[in-house]
Amino acid sequence: MRVILRPIGKNAWSGLVKYRNCYEDISPYWTRSGRIYTGLTTEDEKRLGELLGIDLRANSDYWKTFYIRTMGRDVYLDLDDPQDELKYLFLKNHKRVKNSLMENKATANFVLVNKDEEAKRANVFNRARRDAIKEFDKMSAEDLRKCLRLYGHNADSMSAEVAENKLFDIVEGNPQSFLDKWVNNPHRETAVLVERAISKNIIRKNKNIYKYGSEIIGHNLGETVAFLDDSKNQDIKITILKAIESKETVITSVEPEPMAETVNEERVTKEVEDAIEKEDAPKAKSKKINKGDTI
Repeated sequence: MRVILRPIGKNAWSGLVKYRNCYEDISPYWTRSGRIYTGLTTEDEKRLGELLGIDLRANSDYWKTFYIRTMGRDVYLDLDDPQDELKYLFLKNHKRVKNSLMENKATANFVLVNKDEEAKRANVFNRARRDAIKEFDKMSAEDLRKCLRLYGHNADSMSAEVAENKLFDIVEGNPQSFLDKWVNNPHRETAVLVERAISKNIIRKNKNIYKYGSEIIGHNLGETVAFLDDSKNQDIKITILKAIESKETVITSVEPEPMAETVNEERVTKEVEDAIEKEDAPKAKSKKINKGDTI
């Protein structure tokens, strides 16, 4: 099996990993325990020492001059070769090397690329993603809101579309977390109940301590859920549920506004015209021209 040692990151201003003809050595270092880091177990020291004819114990002189030189290009290691296997074991847990592109290690500027292992990790992630999306498609609008509670989001005021979009982003980013928190969690309803109670200040959370009234009911979410699911504490669970429901039920009685009278514009216009005609009628009579009058 072949493994690749690959430098990661480029110089911020030059855009290069290494300048031409420049190199960087990866060598042993002193650990906090005062021991030289070699990456080998006692069994590895004995087995590889016999194959290579070298004293590989941590206090041997071999490690004083040992290093792996890199020049900005990939270094290929064949694990069937004892010398390359020694280098691989040395690099595997080195503080400057991470074992996969997905691993977070702030001190690392090299990565070991094992295509078989990377493919296995990718397959595990993809399988979890497919399973998570299947379960996601089965969720109702209420389930979406409940699940978002477990991620610390109050989705009560969200529309179904916004809640679905927000949870889908979470599922795609970390499908295994979704499977653990929701799909494969037999106590998810109680966990949602706890989160709702915290948001209503019925259960108080101070750091990792969960309190109901003056009683400590858990030192983490798991303990609190176990406490409420215990058959001996069902009266407390029911009381908490009723308290939540009473706070969430808001009765609003709004007096209906009186309907504005519909005004028939045509009718009003006709009434006005009739009134004008009645008002002008006497004037019209007084101005009537009699026969024989001189104009």
